[in-house]
Amino acid sequence: MSEQKRLHPISTIINFIKHLKDAVIPLVILLFLNRGEQDSFWAYLPLISLGVVLLVVLGAGILKWLRFTYRLEQEELRIEYGLFVKKKRYIPFERIQSLNYSEGIFHRPFNLVKIKVETAGSSSSMESEAELTAITKEEANELNRIIAQAKKRLKEKGTGSNLEIDTDDFDGAEGLGVIEEEAPQEKILYRMSIKDLLVMATTSGGAGVVISGVLIFLLQFGDLIPIEAVIDELVEVVQAGLVLAVILVFIGLVIAWIIAVAMTLLRYADFTVKLVEKDLIITRGLLEKRQTTIPLNRIQGIRFNQNIVREPLKYITVTIESAGGSALEKDSNTISLLPMIRTADVNGILEEILPEYEWSMEFKGAPKRSIFRYMFWNLLFISLVIAPVSYFFYPFGLLTLLLYPMIAIFSWLQYKTAGYRISGDQLTMRYRGIVRHTVFMKKKRIQSLELKETWFQKKGRLATLSATIKSYIAGSTSTVPHLEVEDVEKVLEWYRPEGQKITEKKKQLSTISTIVE
Repeated sequence: MSEQKRLHPISTIINFIKHLKDAVIPLVILLFLNRGEQDSFWAYLPLISLGVVLLVVLGAGILKWLRFTYRLEQEELRIEYGLFVKKKRYIPFERIQSLNYSEGIFHRPFNLVKIKVETAGSSSSMESEAELTAITKEEANELNRIIAQAKKRLKEKGTGSNLEIDTDDFDGAEGLGVIEEEAPQEKILYRMSIKDLLVMATTSGGAGVVISGVLIFLLQFGDLIPIEAVIDELVEVVQAGLVLAVILVFIGLVIAWIIAVAMTLLRYADFTVKLVEKDLIITRGLLEKRQTTIPLNRIQGIRFNQNIVREPLKYITVTIESAGGSALEKDSNTISLLPMIRTADVNGILEEILPEYEWSMEFKGAPKRSIFRYMFWNLLFISLVIAPVSYFFYPFGLLTLLLYPMIAIFSWLQYKTAGYRISGDQLTMRYRGIVRHTVFMKKKRIQSLELKETWFQKKGRLATLSATIKSYIAGSTSTVPHLEVEDVEKVLEWYRPEGQKITEKKKQLSTISTIVE
């Protein structure tokens, strides 16, 4: 048994800042309450309340640090925690699938890391089973090594009953009673270049996000900013000359692009994908470095994404559909595997990671008569927008009529993109929204297949195919509309269990035999 260990004291500051971030809106409201005369006690009450809240949050962070301990005992990671009610969590080594590292700005000066423990059958699809907020890198590496060796011995013996690992000396880098073993071989599959970072920032719409954020800030804090004076200045600039106004707009867009590039650089700098035995290890980040370990057996599917800007440039984004876990992106159900890569370079990397998959892009497309369906519904929807805008904002509202040819082109692209492919035990689906999606999934990973038919589709002998694989909480569904109904039925037949197919064939043969007699 190892001695009980505490996290590094810096975890109190990290927890304090985390709680402040979660409560930033109430704190801002409290700060701006009662901004009247300053000679009254009630005028200072919000500030006093704010100070009390900050002290309480800091005190809670210190108590949480004092109450949190962890140790290794009997092939388990044992954690005890709880502010008022003491809780215990025991995680067997064999259930631990990966340890994900991250280094924030508070970790680096002290050579610390944060560890998220990912397990099979986690109690939450989005959160890790346990988290060690701040421990030394040496302790993290030794913890990872002990767990890896325990799992390897379990696999060799087939049981954990005789597994003995001496954790009495678990005290950082030295003194571990663990047999030294040769480090597993690792192979770097992909490293993101500066050129790829620039293409990603330019084509991701990040500049638009920056401009939208500035506009939202101006709307929310208009009382603090002399908006009218700023508008007057802008009017004078426009009156001074159209060329000057265009130059200023251009400069503003360039600044927004530079900010978008900086944001992309902070998040994806030094993005590297390594294959270590049966695990993918992804590292990224400038200010906050992250290391994510993804066991290959947790991969549910692979998704290719291309927006309308990247498609002609032959760049693509590859993401992993994963069975939950804290490795998922904050704004998505997926994990970025290849955030930005040339289309021609994708297959070579993926064949090394998942050689059992087929990456062919030949699809059975939608029938020609489905073009009308794509056109009709998209044009009908946009007409519901164009009609009122043209009427209420005449004559400038008539400019929205230019949307009709754009929607017609978009509908044609949807038709050309739609398709599916069955190859052995693999189903590949392709469809388009604003982004073109191509999803590769194995039969054993598909949770459900569905054929949908509207009244209009029945008239045209068309149907919609939907496939769901496990991803996050509710699963990830891919949908290809307006396919031949016979093709969708073939996919459903392919997905049906073999035993059920044999039974139905026997019933059919029995029926035929009866008719003949």
